[in-house]
This record gives sequence, structure tokens and C-alpha cells, in this order.
Amino acid sequence: MQFSGLTDLPFEPYFVTGAPRTGTSILHALICTDDAVNDYINECSYFTALLQPFMVGWKTFDDHTKAYFAASRQRFIDYHGQLIRSVLRDIWEQLGRPKKLVLKDPVLSRSMHLMAQLVPASKYIITIRDPRDVMASRVVVMRKTDATAVVGDRDIEKVCKEFNASYTALINMGDIFAGRALLVPYEALAQSGNMKSIEDFMGIAIRKDRVWQSELTDVSRAEGNAWNTEQYGKPLNADSVGNYKKLLDEAQVALVEKLCAPQMQALGMPLV
Repeated sequence: MQFSGLTDLPFEPYFVTGAPRTGTSILHALICTDDAVNDYINECSYFTALLQPFMVGWKTFDDHTKAYFAASRQRFIDYHGQLIRSVLRDIWEQLGRPKKLVLKDPVLSRSMHLMAQLVPASKYIITIRDPRDVMASRVVVMRKTDATAVVGDRDIEKVCKEFNASYTALINMGDIFAGRALLVPYEALAQSGNMKSIEDFMGIAIRKDRVWQSELTDVSRAEGNAWNTEQYGKPLNADSVGNYKKLLDEAQVALVEKLCAPQMQALGMPLV
């Protein structure tokens, strides 16, 4: 099989990702204030989902896939990489051909090592947040959906598993991300407002006075979505830092710490 679409990328591709509830939306909105970047736009979940057929083909290569690619896994990698880059180029065309295309999707964090290999020019800005506050934020989502919801150990274990999985590739495949990834702690960003590390990494100038301004997404129409926080559409602030102290009991905090502390330690961000 040979791919016939346009696969060159006359722009710089960036992805904002990280575990859900770690500040990907506000970080993306801030980055999108630079004139070289596309306007803020909602999750690129459709684009992220294009990794799924690659994973299917890879796992079933010997039984189902190899005949399509002359029994060469490398040909399969090359072909699907071309497909991914062709769609990414079409997205770039749709968003007005910005110099820097910046897309966001928290779900991508769990498979960004695949995207990094299929799109070699891509770079990653990865948010991270105290997992106790991540759990507290998920509790808010649960209670928006069901005011009587009782958060049990299984709920906490599920969220912690998802949180840990979001950073496994970054920890275990550091060679893939060398020079291509920036880890952004939410607390430091929210409390200091210092954008220098992001600006230096991307070569941009963030305009905080333009945050959330977009012709692609109406952030004022967020009401009714349980996943949108009270911070959505508002300027960067630290109001939610430490919320877990009000929303989680001691046993729940202890469980989050037990499950997530090793991952945070591996990232050089021990829980205190």
C-alpha cells in the first residue's frame, strides 16, 4: 500500500496534554494568544482516535496486517505515519495555516509516545498537578452528574490509575521526548503566572489579556457540561490549588498518596 495524500508539514506541530483535570484547557488557551498560533479550539479527540487503528494493526500484525504491507512492520509504521500527518495538515489548513499548530487533548497523554514516533516533528507541553487536587476535581464532576454520588475506593483507584498512565510514557520513554517535551506543573503556573519556560520552549509570547479569545470556540457556552470547571473561560488563577483539603477526607487523601506518590517521585515531584 502507498499513501497519496500531502504529508509534509509546513508548520510546527505541538500538542498540549496531561492527565484530565490538570489544567490543559487554560494552558492551551494561554498558548493560543500568540499571533503565530491558531485560536483556542476544543479537544482534538477525533485526531487522537486515529491512533487506535494503528494500535489494532500493530497488535494483530502477524495474523491480519502483514500481507497489506509486504510483511514489514516498518512499512506499516511509515504508512500510518503518513496518514496521521496528512490529516494533521488538513487540520492546519482548516485552522488558517498558523505558523504553529497547537492542539489539545488530555487523552493523548496515554499514547503520546506513538504520536511522537508517527509525527517526528511534533513537540509536547504536558501539564501535571497534585493528584490529590485532581481527585478533588473529579469528585466535583461526579457530584455535578449525581448530587448524591458517594466516592468509594474503587473510584479513587480508577482516577489514580488514569493519572499514573498519563505520565508512564514520559517516564519510561524519555529518549523519545528528549528536547521535545516540557512538563508544566499547574500549581507553579497558577500561583506565579510565569510563562517563560513555555514561551522559551515554543518561541512565542503569551498575551494573558487575550486568553480565551477565539473565533473557533465559544467558551461562554460551557454551561451544562459537567466536565467544565468553574475556572473554564476565566483568567489564570490559583483558586483551586489545595481544594482536596475541603473535598477529600483523610482516608481518601491517604489512598491517593499511596497510589500516586511513586509516579510523582519518578517525575521528580514528590508529594509533600
